[in-house]
Amino acid sequence: MRSRIKVVAFDLDDTLWHVHPVIVNAEKRLTTWLQHHAADFQYDALTMRELRIEVLTKDPSLGYRLTAMRTALIKLSLNRSGYSDQQAASLAGGAMEEFLAARNDVTFFEGALSTIEALAGTYKLGALSNGNADIKRLGLQQYFSFAFSAEAVGAPKPAPDLFKAALDHTGVSPDQMVYVGDDPEKDVDAANRLGLRTVWLKTDARPGPAETQPHQTIEDIRELPDAISRLTQD
Repeated sequence: MRSRIKVVAFDLDDTLWHVHPVIVNAEKRLTTWLQHHAADFQYDALTMRELRIEVLTKDPSLGYRLTAMRTALIKLSLNRSGYSDQQAASLAGGAMEEFLAARNDVTFFEGALSTIEALAGTYKLGALSNGNADIKRLGLQQYFSFAFSAEAVGAPKPAPDLFKAALDHTGVSPDQMVYVGDDPEKDVDAANRLGLRTVWLKTDARPGPAETQPHQTIEDIRELPDAISRLTQD
């Protein structure tokens, strides 16, 4: 007999909101801020993306250390615009604050917040993300009791580190935790390998499972409470 579910952990980007428009807007706001505060700044959102390749080639680990990567990118773009290391470092703090404010300015999927609020009355909730969204900036700290990022634990999904961090933090067994995500490999397969129960949010972008099957499949986040209820009856 399976243990009672005690914890529900969520992926964030593309599970609770569409991330692409968020990043596009954040990059536009970042370059506007830099152009306003650094008169000689020579880049825009498109050309900064080209610099990103250079930054990641120099340090591939920045591929999952997203805040560190963005900071390095800002500093490099300022250096190439003629600013000294000291000037670039001074400007980078304000620029990153502008970026992170925009990066957490999301439009939740319809019903996502009400679903989270309903689940919070029964389960301990948390976030496990490869991205750098912030539950406090998002206003989710009243519902989520923990949040771990790939940058914080030192490895991105599908590595097991994020899931192990959540299990260690909550003290539950794997079959007492449900993980909800949109990516068949990084979310479903990775969590299944550790024995978590999984709910896959099926999307047009990722229409089929990868190596393993989710325990439940939904197409709308509002279906999640019923999916978890079914898991408790297995």
